[in-house]
Amino acid sequence: MASSLAIAVLLGAPVLATNARTPTPQMGWNTYNTYSCTPNEDIVKENAQALVDTGLADLGYLYVTPDCGWNMPGRDSDGRQQWNNETFPSGGKALGEYIHSLGLKFGMYSGGGYYQCGSSDQPASLGYEEIDAAAYDEWGADSLKYDNCYCTSPYVMAEYDDPISGSPERFRTMAAALDTVDRDILYQICQWGVGTDIGEWAPELGTSWRISNDIYDAWRSIWRIANQAAPYAALDQTGIGRHADMDMLVVGLGALSHEEEKFHFGMWSILKSPLIIGCAIVELPDTSFDILSNEDVIALNQDSLGDSAKLIRRDTENEWDVWAGDLSGRRKVVGVANWRDGSQTISLDLSDIGVSSAMARDVWAAEDIGRLSGTTDVELAGHELKLYVLSNIMTAGDYLDSTGYYAAANASLAGGAVVTSCGSGECLPVGSKLSYLGGSDDGTATFSSLKFTSSGTKTIGFDFINYDVALATAWDWGSNSRNVTLAVNGGTATRWALPLSGGDWYQTGRMELVVEGFVAGDNNTVVVAGHGDYYAVDLVGIETFE
Repeated sequence: MASSLAIAVLLGAPVLATNARTPTPQMGWNTYNTYSCTPNEDIVKENAQALVDTGLADLGYLYVTPDCGWNMPGRDSDGRQQWNNETFPSGGKALGEYIHSLGLKFGMYSGGGYYQCGSSDQPASLGYEEIDAAAYDEWGADSLKYDNCYCTSPYVMAEYDDPISGSPERFRTMAAALDTVDRDILYQICQWGVGTDIGEWAPELGTSWRISNDIYDAWRSIWRIANQAAPYAALDQTGIGRHADMDMLVVGLGALSHEEEKFHFGMWSILKSPLIIGCAIVELPDTSFDILSNEDVIALNQDSLGDSAKLIRRDTENEWDVWAGDLSGRRKVVGVANWRDGSQTISLDLSDIGVSSAMARDVWAAEDIGRLSGTTDVELAGHELKLYVLSNIMTAGDYLDSTGYYAAANASLAGGAVVTSCGSGECLPVGSKLSYLGGSDDGTATFSSLKFTSSGTKTIGFDFINYDVALATAWDWGSNSRNVTLAVNGGTATRWALPLSGGDWYQTGRMELVVEGFVAGDNNTVVVAGHGDYYAVDLVGIETFE
């Protein structure tokens, strides 16, 4: 495995295991989204062949993975997992050879629990890690998707609250087992975002790690998963050889509109998620094929710099975001996201991403639109994600200056709001936070004596903590966001839906909020509260800029 070790060193990744890594997000096809836990040999072969015949393989979709349901109940006399001889009569080695004969890569599936997901008798790998890793080696596997079902008990398939479910130890055990075999096997951790500090331990073990519960065949899943992905890039936990997995694509399943499929594929691409097709390639609609085969969008995902786009601006009242990230060749990608059902025109301020002017290309339109500078109007259809690539960039020369930092613990509190002291290195930069803003007790925090030299709209650096992770609520209305409102100088409160901030309830995130209503002088007030009867985020402090 010396070659894999060398790759890890070159990528700058922590060297705790030498299973294979890919510098860019893996691309491929998986059976689960269409065939659930009932795949068979013909299904896998037909769709693998279709990857080649359609040209998708030439675009990088190489990993072919039969998901849950490939094996028999029980193990053989040597303790090995057994391929189901009715649905996969040729067995794993022959299937791997077939997939390799097409120039593709063979993916295996198991998990760190008693049984596979969707089953009550098909064994996963808990306690058999080295035996199973050796079998995957023999069968010619190129990757392993490693799931999280039945990890605490053979009787409970999904457990979100037990510490065992959120522990890295089972995933470390399989990483070590993969390190004992001769074959390079890409390790895809499928942990669902359970527990805390996942972005700290998972990149040390696998080339990708699932950050969320399963994607749901509905538009609201895109919002939920984007909010859960936000902190990984903000905290620089992603990069070359380290990919936050936003789950398989639902493009082609008929669950989303055409514009929504483009949005979904574009967002997954610029956030550097693995691109794993979940629909049947043999039945892929032409419009969905055009999305999945868009070489310019794929290039954003596979860019050699590996920089995931970050959430730069959010306007919750008007339902739009701006995401941006660096690309190789001193370029940038900008995603302007319209979460609104209807169309709207928003004003994109290039200075928000440190740019004064740049040549711009509309990626989906495949059109160069010339040099942009300052602010520019962007027309967006309902649920459209506009993607721009900026080049020949002139950086912004004038940056906002900080005019003060105001710790939340020093604000005037009302209702149920309370100050919580944090441990060393937590709730940065001040070591404390306000909890229970909003809610049934209507907790509020009032910041007074904010000073500005001029009146108007100002930028507020809002330091917050949110780890309200949507796991059990993932297929309902869980959003991984919490609402907060700001009212300036007694004016109407404005709402922001803030994403997850980090890996636990003590890791600070920052959003720069553009807020109206300030006046010149040192007597400005800001009241921070919740929205409705729900708790807001925890608040560390605010910084003012001018």
